[in-house]
Order: sequence, then C-alpha cells, then structure tokens
Amino acid sequence: MATTEGQEWPETRALPRTFFRAPLCPDLRELKADIAFLGVPFDQSTYGRPGARFGPDGIRDVDRVYDYTDPWEDKEAQGYFDIDRGPAVFLRGVTMADCGNVTVLPADIEKNFGKVSAAVKRILERGAFPVVVGGDHAITYPVVRAFQGNAPLDIVHFDAHMDFTHDIQGVLYAHGSPIRRVSELPFVRNITSIGVRKARGDVYQEALARGVRVITAEQLRSPGPERAIAQVPPSRRIYVTLDIDVLDPAYAPGTGTPAAGGLSYFELRNALLEVTRRGQVVGFDLVEVAPPYDPSQITTRVAAQLIIDLLSVLFPSRV
Repeated sequence: MATTEGQEWPETRALPRTFFRAPLCPDLRELKADIAFLGVPFDQSTYGRPGARFGPDGIRDVDRVYDYTDPWEDKEAQGYFDIDRGPAVFLRGVTMADCGNVTVLPADIEKNFGKVSAAVKRILERGAFPVVVGGDHAITYPVVRAFQGNAPLDIVHFDAHMDFTHDIQGVLYAHGSPIRRVSELPFVRNITSIGVRKARGDVYQEALARGVRVITAEQLRSPGPERAIAQVPPSRRIYVTLDIDVLDPAYAPGTGTPAAGGLSYFELRNALLEVTRRGQVVGFDLVEVAPPYDPSQITTRVAAQLIIDLLSVLFPSRV
C-alpha cells in the first residue's frame, strides 16, 4: 500500500483493454481457457456505411456488464448474477481469455480471411469455445470454415437481412453474402435465419430453395421466442451468428445497415436462450457493431450484454 500523510491508498496499475477484463493471451499456443474471445476489426467488405472495424475495441471498452477479474485485488470474479434468473450465479469458475485482434491487411480480403480461419482453428484445437467479435458480417464465413473436418454443423443466423446474395458486382465476399458462402461449405447442414425484415424477393426465394428456414421478426414476435425457435431443427452442433442489426435501431443505432421494426433486447435475449435448447452451441460471433454511429454507446453495451447472456447459459458455474 502506498501512503500519503499516514493515509493508505490502494496501488494501481495499467490494465490491458480486454473483453470483460479477461486475461490477455496473445499467443494462441499458450491458450488455456474455457472461452476465448477473438476480435476481427474488419469492414473491407462493407458496401454501405463502414465503421464495424471499431466494434471489437468498442465492446472491450464497455464498463460493468461483467468483470471476469477484480481490477483491484486481481482475483477471479465470483460469477455473473442475473436478477431475473436468480438466485443462481452463472460463469463461476469458468475461465476466459482475450486472444486479441486478428491483424487486418489493407485490401486483401482473402488473406485476411485465411488469418481468421487459422486463428479460430487454433482456438478450437486448444479446446476453447470461440467468441468472435467483428467487424462486418463477411467474417462469419472464414470463422465457420475453421470448423471443417469436425461433425456436421447447423447455423442459426440472427439478422435483419438474408445475407444470401451470391455476389455484389462480381465480388463473392461481401457483408451481404456470408450466409450464401457458408451454405456452400460441405459440412454445413441446416441454416435458420431469424429476425429478417429486409430482403430482395429473388434472394429470399433462392434461400428457401436451398433449404434455409426463415423466421421473420414479425413471425418471432407474434407467437413469442419459445414457439418461434421451436422451428429450429434439433442439432448436435450449432453455430450462432448474430448481426446486431437484428435489433430495432432504438436498441442498437450503432450499425451500418439499421432497419426499422427489429427485435427488442428481451425478444433477442430470450430467442438466444431458446436456441441453446435445440442442441450444443459450439461457437458464436457477434458482428456489425459500428461505434461511430452511436456516441451514446447503447449499441456496444447491449452487444456486450448479449454475449454474457448467451455464455451464462452455455457455461454453468463449476464451483
């Protein structure tokens, strides 16, 4: 303890910027954690408003959603308490690590995607659950690609848009096409898109023809999340991709392509929790948070909260 005129003050030190104050693990060869966060500050495939490259660090800067460690005593947090789901405490004894950001190269989409796939593959090899934070939605394709070689994978896709466009003026990798690219992977089985409210008719029809199940925002809202998510096929392995614009702009204004009529926070949270009842969730990404369009930081806060909401169901306390 430092003292000033007889008064004791706690020692302070600089802490790295990490997701939920989890320990930093920049070398994936040394990763030992149940949950591994990976930032992908990439928005080179955005053809509207850029800014999602600032999403990972914006969410890292959110304060008090959940603290993995105590910044003063350097002790592991005692877990996460949700007043609506109490008296249980979640995430107690569950280890986390922030693996930093993938370094993004200017104007080389395919090389960047290779780096993303390699990083996620290493996380999986280390036995950790990957939480990938973008970045625009194009990153979902290289993330899912990293699961190749394992058992068949089902995709649950939360989004205001179909993201099933084949190409944009000949460009195959854009933030409007990741679900189309994912559907072409041989180990991907079922795809369910939830919360959609903006779609071109031809893209919608082609997605249906290729077996994509679509639950619109209104179709989820009317019967409620529990009955709507019952349409998701049961699966042994589910990958969840969440575009923040599935929320109404009132809840998430900081995104590149906001669309009116979206889900509320509670509708989305409850839908996420219901998805975990359909099978084992093996990976998760959250994309399209663009802090420059939201100086109030509402969007980064709700994004961070949704990450913890999902993790608290997937990882019950161990102590």
